[in-house]
Amino acid sequence: MKAKKWQDLIAPFIIYLVLSLLALIVVYPFIHVTEVSFSARGEALRSGFHFVPLDFEWGAYRELLEYPFIWSGYANTLFRMVVGTILTLLVTVCAAYPLSRPDFPMKRVLVLLLLFTMIFDGGIVPNYLLMKELHLLNSRWVYVLPSAANAFQVLVMLSFFRSIPDALIEAARIDGARDLRILFRIVLPLSIPSLVTIGLWSLVHHINAFMDNLLYVTDQSKFVLQQVVRQILIENKLDPFTTATNLTPPAPESLKMASVIVCSLPVLVLYPFLLKYFEKGTMIGSVKG
Repeated sequence: MKAKKWQDLIAPFIIYLVLSLLALIVVYPFIHVTEVSFSARGEALRSGFHFVPLDFEWGAYRELLEYPFIWSGYANTLFRMVVGTILTLLVTVCAAYPLSRPDFPMKRVLVLLLLFTMIFDGGIVPNYLLMKELHLLNSRWVYVLPSAANAFQVLVMLSFFRSIPDALIEAARIDGARDLRILFRIVLPLSIPSLVTIGLWSLVHHINAFMDNLLYVTDQSKFVLQQVVRQILIENKLDPFTTATNLTPPAPESLKMASVIVCSLPVLVLYPFLLKYFEKGTMIGSVKG
């Protein structure tokens, strides 16, 4: 009896201790980045652990937000987030709903073709030539049109549509409703968790994507935020912040860390509000699919 009580006391302690250590390991890089971004030049260049800025300064954010391509990057990223997500949801629903109907012809062949696109890809050069022939190079539409159709997301939505009872759709047909009315009045209201989940996936993709910018866009005014930050972090393009007119430029490390924080803000703001839908939609798609 005593051994059981001892185990009951020590087990939760070990579990919480391990979870706390794991949480610290996960959160510490973000704390370190935030601390360095708000540190003065000497403190930012100091090696070692950083938890609290000893010499607080927000000059890196001031310099970064005065950089014009940061704002154009935000505008281009916002464009691809909004337009790209709407297009993705529209294409996903229009592709998945017909494939979920039992009387749709050749649906097995079409699903196999979707799976085929998930395994095989044309490659960088054919994709570049295709974008060139479609006159999408150096255009903001190159960010949203090629990624509007995603085979995995179509299959997830297809799995959810199949979980909706056929009796609801048959009852609507008996009442005289046609396919579009059934889709918008019955199916889509029941599919909000899955729609939000796919929308969140699309948002995260458009926030993090930069390879299409790197391949297809050379006009810097049309660069997305990730590409602007990539130039600062990897290519060390810090010339606008270290001009002769700037007598005390912020430390390069502070600028880099501040750019990471600025780039992460859209996800940090949106994710807490969409998390409950994300979890619910993922569970529905995995259990009922």
